[in-house]
Order: sequence, then structure tokens, then C-alpha cells
Amino acid sequence: MNRLDDIEGIYKLQGGDVVIKSIDSLSLQLKDSFEKSYLVKFPKSYEKVTKVVICGQGGSRFPSLILKNLFKDVLKVPYIINDDYILPGFVDKNTLVILSSYSGTTEEVLFSAEAALKKGAKICGITVGSKLAEFLEKHKLPHYRINPIYNPSNQPRIGFGYFVGGHMGFLFKLKFVKFNKKEFEAAIKRLDTLSKKFRVEVKTSNNVVKQLATKLYQRYPFYIVGEFLRGVGNSMANQTNETAKAISDFRVIPELNHHLMEGLKFPDILKKLLIFVFFYSRFYSMRIQKRFKITKEVVEKNKVESVWFELQGKNKVEQTLELMSVGSYLSMYLSVLYNEDPKVVPYVDYFKKRLAE
Repeated sequence: MNRLDDIEGIYKLQGGDVVIKSIDSLSLQLKDSFEKSYLVKFPKSYEKVTKVVICGQGGSRFPSLILKNLFKDVLKVPYIINDDYILPGFVDKNTLVILSSYSGTTEEVLFSAEAALKKGAKICGITVGSKLAEFLEKHKLPHYRINPIYNPSNQPRIGFGYFVGGHMGFLFKLKFVKFNKKEFEAAIKRLDTLSKKFRVEVKTSNNVVKQLATKLYQRYPFYIVGEFLRGVGNSMANQTNETAKAISDFRVIPELNHHLMEGLKFPDILKKLLIFVFFYSRFYSMRIQKRFKITKEVVEKNKVESVWFELQGKNKVEQTLELMSVGSYLSMYLSVLYNEDPKVVPYVDYFKKRLAE
């Protein structure tokens, strides 16, 4: 039996079905968080900020990057991702700082929280609880506290739908994005239709994500994206690294056309390890569509294998959610092929333990 079609074996490896249930529930995570975060009450002054800074790491960071790129052309305010200890010098009373941490214990985010308070910034947050929730409640700051019923895995990168929906609710509520709210809700509703063919019960012969995982096994994948899908490319690399315990990277067209193509000759072992996965959208601009096709030609001229994956959603939002789903299933299937439990992150845990000493 194909290993990816052995559902009983997958459950045994993962210690149950909580990972698969969480991945299958992406649309429910999005719907639940979008609706509840939209109900959060903000002081009127929050609508008048001139810039937004989001503080987060890992699975609590890339959801903001997804939205930043998806809505790049309709965002009304600068929307900056801050992913270290130091807040930008421009943060002031006219800046909204959004503190984003699934666990509520992310060290960099907690440092930024105190710094934002000292700078007099407007502050809000998204978290499941712990220290960040205590900070937000202590200072009576608006926040969305997640009840992760649709993420029994309790892994941020697998429950990232809560953060995409949560941040999106904030964007709409504060009127920072010029976009039809009903279109976003419709895309969430259609996600199950787009993603049902990726599910574990669909055999490899009819499952394009299982087929892709098989091609990426024991390879070094470069996920190639452009424009509005840039943030999802980042999330896929993150999920592959943590969930499958496998090295991966993401690259963006057009930026890679200015240097990366000349780096495909050496070392010789690249020809055996590297594989480019082109996630192609008919909603890319015409120049980017042309660049995708020519870049694939260049990759193949260098005798590096490539895969062409065309997204099926009927608009940019649907394709963004579709690729989010692809990334979650793909990394989970890779973890099966590598015989790894996607729930555990031993080296991240080790690192945090050493850092606290």
C-alpha cells in the first residue's frame, strides 16, 4: 500500500487524528476567527492611526504576511511586519501595534509589547492566552482571545487560519482595507470545495498534493510564488521546515530573476537535490505570468527539475486560501514520508530551553 494512502498508519505515526482534523478545519478556523475578531470593540481613535506594525514570529507571523501581500493594492495604511526584539523608531501615538502570538509566550512579542507601551502607541493583540493575554487585559487593550476548538493539534502553523481570519477581522473593523467583506466570507465558504481533493481519504492517484509530496521527498524544494501569493510562499516554507522536519525555501518572481538563475550551476549536487515548484496563478499580472514561464525554461536549461502547479480558485482570495490549504496538507504528507510526528518541534523546544537558562 502507498504510505500516503495508509490512513491507519498515518494516525499511528501522529498519535491520533488531531493533526488531520486541524488541517481539515482550516475553513472553520478562518470563519470562526473572522467573525469573532470583527466583534472586538476598538476606541474610535484606533481608526485614525497612520501606520500599522504587526509583531509576531513563525506561525503567528506569516498570517500577517499573507494578508499584507493579498491586499497590498487596497491597504489604506502602511502595514509593517516586525519580527525581532526592536520596534521601528517611527512607532508613536499614531501607530497601531498588533501583538500576535499563539502561545502568548513569544519572547520577541512580549519585548515589543513593553516597548510599544512606553512609546504611547495604540495597541491590540491576538493570542490564545498566557502572558500576552495577561498584558492586554492588565492594560485594558482591545484583543481577540482565540478559543482553538478547530485546532486540536495546538500547533500555531497548523492553526494559522485563526490568525489569518483574526487579523482580517481587525482590518475590516478598523476600515484599513478597501475590500468587500462578503467576498472574503464567500472565499472562506468555497475553501472546502477547493480543498476536499487534498484530504487524506483521497488516494494518491487522484490527490495532486500527495503526488507533489512524493516528488519532493528527499529533495530540497524551492516554492516559487509571485505578487499576492508571496506571503503563502513564506508560510509553506515555514510549515515544511517545522512539520516535515525538512529543509525548504521560497522565492519570489520577479526578484529571483535578478540573481538566483545564475546560481543554479554549482555545486553539482544541486541537480540531484533541488526542485522548483512553480505555483502559477492566472491572476498574476501579465508580466509576472510571462516571467514564470521563462523562469521555468531557465531552470530546466540548468537541468534542475521543476513542477508546475496551477491554482484553481476563481479569484485572488480563493487562490490564497487554496494555497494555504495545499501548504498544510503538503507538509503533513511530507512528515509521513519522512516518518516524523508533525506535532513535535524538538529543536525549537531545545532552543527555547537553552535560551531561558
